Amino acid sequence: MRTIPIVKLLIVFAVAFSLASLTGPLSSNFHLPTIPSARALNAHCDIQLGTSCSEFWVPAGPAEDTLVNTIFTDEQSEFTNIQSASPSVDLSDWPLTPDLTGPFTTSSNFRITSTISAAGNFEIEFMLDNNFWGVNFNFGNDPNGVQIRQGIAHMIDNAKFAANEPSLSGQAVALDTPNPSDNVGSLPTANPCAWDASFPESGSNCIVGAPGGTAYHLGPSAGANGITWLQAPGSADLNAAAQHFVNAGVATGFNSATSVLTGISAAAGAHTVNFFVRNDNVPRLHLGDSMAQQICYLFTGSYNIPCAPYLSVTHGPITAFPGFTTSTTSVNLSWGMYTAAFGSVSGPLPFDSTYYFIYNSQFVSGIPSIQPPCSGSSVPTVSAPDYMYLCNTAYDSFTNQMEFAPCLSVTGDPVVGSTSNISTGHCPGTTSTLSAIGAGVQAADLFGKGAYTIEYFQQNEQFGYLNNGWTRAINNVGSGLPNFFTWLNAWNPSPALSGTIRQGFKQTTSSVSPFIDSTVWDAYIVGSIYDSLVVANPLSGGQLVNWMALSVQQLSNSSLTYTPPRGPPTPQNPTGLPTVASFRFTLRSDMFFQDGRKVTSFDVAFSYLALKSTGAFAGGGAAPMNGVTILGPSQFDINVNAVGPFTELTLSGLPVLPGAYWTGAGSSAWSSGISACTATGATCYPAQYTLSTPSGPAACTFSCASFPATLMNVNLAQTGAGYDPIVNHTLVGSSGYECGVVTSSGSTTACSSTGAMNPPVGGSYVLSRFGKGLAPASSVSGIYFRSNGNLAAYLWSQDTGDITHDFLNFSVVASCFGAAVTSTGPCAHFQRGIGANGGPISVGLSQVAIVNRFVGLNWVAPFNWALSPPVGIIPLVPVLYENTITLNPASLVGCTTPYPTGGYDC
Repeated sequence: MRTIPIVKLLIVFAVAFSLASLTGPLSSNFHLPTIPSARALNAHCDIQLGTSCSEFWVPAGPAEDTLVNTIFTDEQSEFTNIQSASPSVDLSDWPLTPDLTGPFTTSSNFRITSTISAAGNFEIEFMLDNNFWGVNFNFGNDPNGVQIRQGIAHMIDNAKFAANEPSLSGQAVALDTPNPSDNVGSLPTANPCAWDASFPESGSNCIVGAPGGTAYHLGPSAGANGITWLQAPGSADLNAAAQHFVNAGVATGFNSATSVLTGISAAAGAHTVNFFVRNDNVPRLHLGDSMAQQICYLFTGSYNIPCAPYLSVTHGPITAFPGFTTSTTSVNLSWGMYTAAFGSVSGPLPFDSTYYFIYNSQFVSGIPSIQPPCSGSSVPTVSAPDYMYLCNTAYDSFTNQMEFAPCLSVTGDPVVGSTSNISTGHCPGTTSTLSAIGAGVQAADLFGKGAYTIEYFQQNEQFGYLNNGWTRAINNVGSGLPNFFTWLNAWNPSPALSGTIRQGFKQTTSSVSPFIDSTVWDAYIVGSIYDSLVVANPLSGGQLVNWMALSVQQLSNSSLTYTPPRGPPTPQNPTGLPTVASFRFTLRSDMFFQDGRKVTSFDVAFSYLALKSTGAFAGGGAAPMNGVTILGPSQFDINVNAVGPFTELTLSGLPVLPGAYWTGAGSSAWSSGISACTATGATCYPAQYTLSTPSGPAACTFSCASFPATLMNVNLAQTGAGYDPIVNHTLVGSSGYECGVVTSSGSTTACSSTGAMNPPVGGSYVLSRFGKGLAPASSVSGIYFRSNGNLAAYLWSQDTGDITHDFLNFSVVASCFGAAVTSTGPCAHFQRGIGANGGPISVGLSQVAIVNRFVGLNWVAPFNWALSPPVGIIPLVPVLYENTITLNPASLVGCTTPYPTGGYDC
């Protein structure tokens, strides 16, 4: 599977993998089957969330020293290993399937998570600029191409497939749209009954919010060739498919008793379509092969694959699919159809995650020769999210309106049970502007009519892991067990491999470059190395928690003390779009990259400009960005040309890279610029960085002498599909895990069993805790800023993020400086606990520095951990772990003996 293009957020809003549930009201037709538990040991449950359950999550970590990701051939080989007498993995990354649940539901050797609904969709995709049997699809716009795709949509009964496919039985729900019904934002499915103008439908399911399996479905399949979900010869649906092919000019007629085409054109045989069928996932293998057989039957009357000269079939894993690598000079026509899936590595997804961030033509590889019909804002890239090349101006218009609507919903929008897909409402303060829901339903309606993809199902998932002592395995409501917070929080007092989480990967990565990563396995590694400004709550997709950011504010232009920039010129907007709002981010002041460099506003600005200008898969959230205006070493504005309901979420989710390793100007020049602009009295602010064209180079306005725009240009040689950041020692981030022992010279090759990215089957990634070997909270620059030790120190400091409170708190610790040790009064606290390294000792510079470090910091902003906490967070004050060290709160162990035996917060 491929990820949605936004890494550690939901979108993290970052295509292959296991999917999960989204926040929002469920359709009345939505159901969540579960795997039956016989003698299974359920995963630990601290909080019930509807039908799912999880342990509490901790906004800090990692709790273990090492994360080993072992590569397998597929899920079957991974499950064979974990069931063996000597397994090499503790946690699985793939949901249990019906044929694999036996040992897990009957053995006390395993624990099983509760069921979640995967945040994503499984579909058949088309290369929409390729030639199909003599018809060029013309980026999805050729009407004969629509006929062909609508015909293919009639061939399989997707409700029957979801219900009867053995590897899914009881674990899937049919879909008609690339947007599950339980999405963040609650966009209902469009009424699909008029999508096929040649064969319109009627009945009780012809409503907004229709159950999956309604679209392109004239009747239930009777089965064919021993496959229950194939529409039978002579059935209404297979005859409809044949008629569509006739309408497209592929044939002159068909036999209504058999549905087999007659008078097939010579062009059809001269333009063989290649169908890439994934063989590393059983449902997609069965779906693809049966679809290929049905297509062959329509042409020949036989269920054969391959089916020369009409259809060739290529079987392979995700890493072999050629479509993900797009060209910066032409359109990659190396494939025709593909059994695809999209999902999230970080939880539930908002409804723009596919409709806008995948299928809007801003996200193709935007070479000039295809603009138009593709968006002039698209840039040449080797990792385009819209690798299908859907470029439809009407669809772009609706999805742009959806993405940047001034309101989420209004009275008059289509609602579940209504029949019309047209909204009669408009956002307050406007006379005609559609809400995000109103525009979204119309975008979904247009998408369905074009049959740009054919949707099949979303998956309901449970995961298994060894019952050998693991706690705090987080069951993300949208992605299940494999997620950032599991690897941050999971702890075992006696793991099979000392200090190590052993995570299975059912297949290897395709790239761990932040400019290329696109599969979930890529994102698992990249998301463990790099942080984002904000993260999504793993147990409530609608909640955002400031991570690198101390605070986030949305500002109007009138609130700024400078002139905001216009966006780069495009064919549609020759003078560029004006800035309409800015998001001001203030960074935490205690963040360092793993090589000891401090994280600065310049690193964030570089990351956003570089990811956007190269069209990186992970950079989609920067789509509305006009530029970045740096106000200080730790404060900056991201200036945007449009704002919608999800803009803050998507804008905040890009990975933050250390510019020193990626700038085209070289690390020495970068370091010189940083030194100049972080010196006392630096005259570097404000500095406003923009892109002179959508693909760069960067330009600078205002104070640019010390940090010129040339430093903000990425080294393009490092953004190519083959670039390996492990081999080149540039896999350096600020997050909880690092690649080997990172030094001032960069990362090492020790984090891969081969010394390079994409280790083969049997190989592994080995990531180390940032701060491994150091005592908890003993270093500011050498330990992850969100380590458990640092959280303990924060709680000890008694800072809360309320400035008035924190200044008073600081004045207290300052007044205690040098005072005699006492057992009573305010000074007694600051003379003990983790901040005093146990104590009791007089308050010195170290205690004062710790309190000062956290002044103004709310660890879980914008929430109040004590009074209005994020959903599912561990209650204050928690037990924390750093490998073999247990950090106990005073409420559990008291303060009679000094820390670390006594409480860290004494």
